[in-house]
Amino acid sequence: MRGIRLTRVALAIGGTILSALAAAAPVTLKFWAVTGSVKDVAMYKLLAEDFRRQTGIEVEVTPLAWGNFQTKYFAAMAANLPPDIGVTNLGGPFDYGVVGGLADLRTEFPDEIGELESRFDPKVLPMFTMGDKLFGLPSDLTTLVLFYRTDTFARLGLRPPKTWSEMNAVLGKLEAAGYRYYFGWTQGAQWALGLYTMPYGLPSMRLDAKGAPGVNWEEPDYQRGVFQALQLWHAHESPGKDLGSRLLGMFRSDDKSVAVPFVADLPPLATQIPQMAPEINDKWGVAPWPRADDGRAFNVIGGTTYVIFRSSPRKKEAFAWLKYLNSLEAQKTMILHRMDRGDESGLMVSPIKAVWAKANDSFWERKEFAQCRSLVEVIREVIPTLGTAPQLHGSTEAARIEANLLDQMGTSIRDRLDALARKHDSTRERIVADFGAGRRAEEKAAFDASIRAELKKKYAEAAPPATAILRKETARYEERFGDVIRTLPSLERKTDALDVVRWICVGLFALGVAAVAGVPRARRHWISYLFVATPMLLALVFVFVPAIVALYLSFTEYHPVLPLSTAKWVGAQNYAETMTTGDLPGALLRTFKYALLTMPTGIFLSLVFAYLLNQNLRGERFWRFLYFSPLVTSVVSIALIFSQLFLSGKQGWLNALLLGTGMVRDPVAFLTSERTFLDCVIVLAIWHGLAFTILVFLAGLQQIPQQHFEAAAVDGAGPIRRFWNIAVPGLRPQLFFITVLGLIGSFQVFETIYTLANKSGDAGARFGPNDSALTLVPLIYHTGFETFEMGRSAATAYILFFLILVLTVVQFQTYRRKEV
Repeated sequence: MRGIRLTRVALAIGGTILSALAAAAPVTLKFWAVTGSVKDVAMYKLLAEDFRRQTGIEVEVTPLAWGNFQTKYFAAMAANLPPDIGVTNLGGPFDYGVVGGLADLRTEFPDEIGELESRFDPKVLPMFTMGDKLFGLPSDLTTLVLFYRTDTFARLGLRPPKTWSEMNAVLGKLEAAGYRYYFGWTQGAQWALGLYTMPYGLPSMRLDAKGAPGVNWEEPDYQRGVFQALQLWHAHESPGKDLGSRLLGMFRSDDKSVAVPFVADLPPLATQIPQMAPEINDKWGVAPWPRADDGRAFNVIGGTTYVIFRSSPRKKEAFAWLKYLNSLEAQKTMILHRMDRGDESGLMVSPIKAVWAKANDSFWERKEFAQCRSLVEVIREVIPTLGTAPQLHGSTEAARIEANLLDQMGTSIRDRLDALARKHDSTRERIVADFGAGRRAEEKAAFDASIRAELKKKYAEAAPPATAILRKETARYEERFGDVIRTLPSLERKTDALDVVRWICVGLFALGVAAVAGVPRARRHWISYLFVATPMLLALVFVFVPAIVALYLSFTEYHPVLPLSTAKWVGAQNYAETMTTGDLPGALLRTFKYALLTMPTGIFLSLVFAYLLNQNLRGERFWRFLYFSPLVTSVVSIALIFSQLFLSGKQGWLNALLLGTGMVRDPVAFLTSERTFLDCVIVLAIWHGLAFTILVFLAGLQQIPQQHFEAAAVDGAGPIRRFWNIAVPGLRPQLFFITVLGLIGSFQVFETIYTLANKSGDAGARFGPNDSALTLVPLIYHTGFETFEMGRSAATAYILFFLILVLTVVQFQTYRRKEV
């Protein structure tokens, strides 16, 4: 008995010591930050150190890239392992919050959230809410401003525009004088249409008086705003998007053939001009975006958001970090840090009202802001006009309908300008200049009327399906997720399909170990079994388990943010809906087009080049290096190079060649036209695939006896006959191998489309204009990670799997028959 009492005392003392140690250990917050610069990480670490000194709370900063942050957040939330607090895009609070991934700040912190909300302009917060719930707060913002060359404007008698009509007049006079203008950020972006429609109080989507969701697309004022956007985006001969540092060279140039004296873009350009173009320091100015003539001032915002995750065990500490980050002193530290980054410097647009208040004037008088005081004043003028609108269920797919409509209108406008140019034996640039100078007034009026009429017709066709999507998804949300959200804690503890598969795998592994241990003959070779078990275990964990779970998901309705136990069994419904509705037929056609153009062309070119490289060519090593170099270059790097090759303006390498040789009169919209985007992807894929295919064919050619070629030459066969009658038949095994791999690769194309479509850098980008390159794998990605229908995404993936399986079996059977 005495021993038992001593044991209990020892356990109690041990527990007390452990509790004391746990209490003494500092709390560490996990903070994930979506950022486009590694210098942001240093900034947050600097802030975290100051926060630790004030509160004793540690903050572990983990950076996330813009290209893949969403999938990482989804994976973490699905596994119930998210960070405590994070930075995400502006759409994150709604996307993650409505399905229980985030903490409702108003419910979790009712006594403190009021004061924190008061630091922001109320007009900025609607997009972070759902009903009376608040799922996030803006971390930093950005907006659209105008940059202009003061000397050019003075010479032409112009002044910075304050209204849309003044802006249209300025553009007309600039183009009549032979200049162009550049539209950068938000050009062509559906999500930014509020810049043109919110001056009339009309967001793209809204709730009516009865609370039913719908769209404002058929409202005359809404279409008037969209018409203004289309004019600015497509009816002027802009030098193209994504010019990078070349924009600064064009802005400072006085040569009319390249000069761009008027620019609409992000505020950081104001800090880059003094550094990279100091010779024009006294020759440029900055102005706010003009307001609608008969509407209120409104400016669109971009940026990032702070969110606290619902399953965090440290919400109180996370909220303290959130309050600190949104304090005036922390905001000043961030602004100064971002102003001191060399060529990455830029003025941070803080969402905190106190930062821009008159009481903070002394801060803006610091020497760090000496070269951007005019920008500071512009931002101060813009801040009260920033605003957002609430998001609705189904808005992603409804917005996609509108985005595709805008792409179609852009193509239509270019076609009309091309038709006018052909009619007058001229160019688009001259037609636009004539319009700006007031010439061809009747044609300009007819041009505008035709655009308005087509826009009205397209919106009339698009509004009903978009409204149907919004209403269907709104009704489905409460039916599908209402009870789930209310019972999430218990569902997270519930056994799910992954747990079942995991235990089955553990059981199989245990049986295998028992079998080896229980059989004397097998026990003697346990080391061999250990070596075999390692790759089998890896394949089981990383291939078979995900494949089995994905197959299960294809028969369920599942949101990737929620625990797997919330998946609802729907049987074959996902397969039926995927096969009969949606984007699958179009994606299949685009995939077949891609495969039919890339495979035969790539194989033919590879055969020819391999045959030539197999000859005794002069400079053989150089040619082999030239053709094999794509093999060791990443797809992303190549896509970035090709994006410059296919740049739509005169600065694009291919356009410069075509214009210089007189093959075209106007730049070709390679990457911004739905007619040519997929063709650009195909060209890139053919070039990138040549290296591997040439290597395989070259190895095969070297296995064909040289005597066959020599004997054919003696018999009088020329190079072409030797190629077709000896080389090609001798390469049948290699041709079969390349055809099988090529078909599989063609059906799985993703990276090139993703990168060329600027998917990793632009919130508004899709898989090409009008989704012209939405093939099967991009469709799987879109369905799973953009509309969050993981069940349909998994069903599409298995349809792709069976399609590839059938085609591969057909290829094998065809090859075997020919062998017989």
